[in-house]
Amino acid sequence: MRSYKLIVILAVLTGGALAATAVRAQVQLVTSDYFPGDQEFRELKTIQQDKELSDPALLAKLTDGPVLIELGIKRYAARTYTLDDPGRLVIEIYRLGDSRGAYSYLSMLAGTTPQPGPPGDFIAPASESLLFTAGNYFVAMHGATTDTLLRRVATSIANRIGRSEPSRPILLNHIPAEGCDPASIRYFLGPQSIAAFGAPIVGGPPAIPSDVEAVQARCSMQEQSGTITIISFPTIPLAEDYFDSGAVYDKPSPGSASLYTRQTGPLVGILEGNFSPEVADKTLGSIKFSYSVKWIYDRTKNRGQTLWGVPVRILSTVVHSLMFTALMCVASVLAGVMIAAGRAYVRRRLGREDDSGYIRLKINEN
Repeated sequence: MRSYKLIVILAVLTGGALAATAVRAQVQLVTSDYFPGDQEFRELKTIQQDKELSDPALLAKLTDGPVLIELGIKRYAARTYTLDDPGRLVIEIYRLGDSRGAYSYLSMLAGTTPQPGPPGDFIAPASESLLFTAGNYFVAMHGATTDTLLRRVATSIANRIGRSEPSRPILLNHIPAEGCDPASIRYFLGPQSIAAFGAPIVGGPPAIPSDVEAVQARCSMQEQSGTITIISFPTIPLAEDYFDSGAVYDKPSPGSASLYTRQTGPLVGILEGNFSPEVADKTLGSIKFSYSVKWIYDRTKNRGQTLWGVPVRILSTVVHSLMFTALMCVASVLAGVMIAAGRAYVRRRLGREDDSGYIRLKINEN
């Protein structure tokens, strides 16, 4: 009997210990900083360095600090792991203002065209490194390790962050498809970004105001090459003021390069290089802007259609009117039947005549 009780006690204690261990493992696995959990990957041995910053003053001192501040950085965390083989793996996680900021930083640092994930929303793999975005997070992983391990760790981090609906910034759609190198496309959210990572215009950083979007790419057509820059302003008047101010072409281009500009809607296109006027006009002419209005009810759906020589819209109105009239007639008949039935019920139920429908003048009663 004592042996039986001892076995039961040991089983309970062992089950409790296993449950506690499972809870601790789960808590460690799903962390708020999105790094891999302890013993999640056997290749990751120990943590050499662990850093977390959220103070704007300290965030501004990071590499590319002014650019990150412009992109709306909120938090930075980094960890360095030792590996099985000689080497280490560095993971950096940036929480930026929105998904545009994350994509912008990815396009500036990536040496290739960002591709849709997984892992994450957009990914740019390279030799011994992997960059990707997930929502408003930008993640950079560097280390002398295998591509398989990088993708496994990246998938783990991206799953913790959560996958969103990936969509490229709309401004990138205005880059001409013909002659422009997709790998050279860079997306910027202000003057700090384009000054640090953009191609110079007229010998210096492009002069653009804050709170605007810009995109750049290298173009080569008919043995002529150069850089195209498209700036998107919040409103058309701001674009017109910028275009008319001469902020772009206030000094001549260096060497044999020529400068061409075009403004359409809130977009300002700038083309610099050894392009002929014909090629420049064709390239900048491909930048088009049109308003997109989505109606809740498409009033033009049946426009132009006829039946028996009568427009469908008029027939539809007539049919709807007849149906409404018929419905009102049916409702009136039903109301009359119900009133008559009610009066008949009163006469039969109470055993008296229902004279409530008559008016007595009482002329002869006095």
